[in-house]
Amino acid sequence: MYMQRKVKIITSLMCCILMMSLGFNVSADGNNSYNYNYNNQGEAVPSKAGYRAVCSVSGNELGCGEFNGPSDIFCDSHGNFYIADTGNSRIVEINSEFTSAVREFDKLTDENGHEYELSLPQGIFISDNGCMYIADTGNSRILYIDENGTVRLCITKPNSAVYENETFSPKKVIADKEGNIYSVLNNVTSGAAFFSSTGKFQGYYGSNSVEPTSKVITNYFRKRFSTNKMRNGLARSTPAGITGFDIDSEGFVYTVTESGTSEYDRVKKVNAAGDNLFSGLDIIFGDLPFNQSSEQNLYSDVEFKTRLTDVDVDDSGRICCLDTGTGRIFQYDEEGNLLFIMGGMSDRLGGFSLQSTAVEYSMGKIYVTDGMKNTVTIFEETDFGKVVHKATELYNDGKYEEALEPWHEALRHDGNYTNAYLGIASALISKGDYKRAMEYAELGDSSYYYNKAFEGYREEWLDENFSVVIASVIFIVLCLVYRHFRKKRKAKSKYKIENDYKKEKL
Repeated sequence: MYMQRKVKIITSLMCCILMMSLGFNVSADGNNSYNYNYNNQGEAVPSKAGYRAVCSVSGNELGCGEFNGPSDIFCDSHGNFYIADTGNSRIVEINSEFTSAVREFDKLTDENGHEYELSLPQGIFISDNGCMYIADTGNSRILYIDENGTVRLCITKPNSAVYENETFSPKKVIADKEGNIYSVLNNVTSGAAFFSSTGKFQGYYGSNSVEPTSKVITNYFRKRFSTNKMRNGLARSTPAGITGFDIDSEGFVYTVTESGTSEYDRVKKVNAAGDNLFSGLDIIFGDLPFNQSSEQNLYSDVEFKTRLTDVDVDDSGRICCLDTGTGRIFQYDEEGNLLFIMGGMSDRLGGFSLQSTAVEYSMGKIYVTDGMKNTVTIFEETDFGKVVHKATELYNDGKYEEALEPWHEALRHDGNYTNAYLGIASALISKGDYKRAMEYAELGDSSYYYNKAFEGYREEWLDENFSVVIASVIFIVLCLVYRHFRKKRKAKSKYKIENDYKKEKL
């Protein structure tokens, strides 16, 4: 009996080990999750975690009472955090250690003593000089508050022929260094509303284009040759609305779109002229289409598709995109190269509900609000993440040779990390080590770097063997000339013999 129980225990343990070896990956933070990245062929491959979830913080733990549907989070220049606690109609300020609430804002006053009570605020932004911008959604307004806490500007529905919407429902808000204000509006697809520093409506900014599908093109030509009655019966082709945005230190605005647009247009980097600087780059932000599948957790009956809802850009230009459709956070470098993927749909630490709402980066940590769990999940860099960030910063600064050692260290952590192979290949090309560069480019499946290294290797070989090449060419030419004249002489000799024979016969 004892032996039978022992055999059952051993068999169970072996089954567990076998299941784990078949792809059940336990992440560094102790949570059951699948860490992956994409190789240069667009295939999902197992990868080491660049971040790990360290804690999930509730409002009660911060001493401000339970959150109720938090929808935005922002870190100011002093490291303090601000959360738009929408359901509780307040803005909560939290210290830089994220251990306790400092202040709560639910009522504000202007210089005349007029009171502004917040209602369901969904967006918060703090400028470098400490001024606060609030998307006071429930009151259909945007509030601008100075560093002393006094309301200086209240923006309501624009009285302009350009603004044709019946409602004014600000969802997100940011401001540039000149004090110009941008706001993402609910149910508006024309782009972000753009206001001057005095609150005057200037138009729309960063609008998305309509993807030229066959349906859109057909509708266009139908409208051109239809009566008014027929036109009213056709479906309208409208661009997708912006769902979230951020602004970097140089004034570039980054926007994300949830759905209804091209996969190559999910994230945009917009300059002052409204041009998308990511346009033309072969970059798909978020999960690639064939990797969007269900996960084994409490949401396993839901079909997961990429729906980007928020974006954050740090001082180094790294871009964090929050995908509420899959519960994942995708981090890219300033050139749009994918660095890490974290999160997922789960009730465990590091996982999110169907209402992950905002992402913020600060001092090596990523903060994500969850509107259903009413928590903020904090991710911190792993050793692997720190190495990759160091290598990426050196590489993007043009210090290719200095980035070599960090890239090699990254490969020692994770032999599947494609960016490291490409970084090493590029660094070796700049050093003139073309032969080794070709080897790393091949390991990284990069035809671009391989061809570039091959061109350098070919030129280098030609320089070293120029005299041999010239001598070989001359020898080949002489052989061809000799062969030509020999053939010609042989033909002439044959012709003479035939003529002599004919003469003798006659």
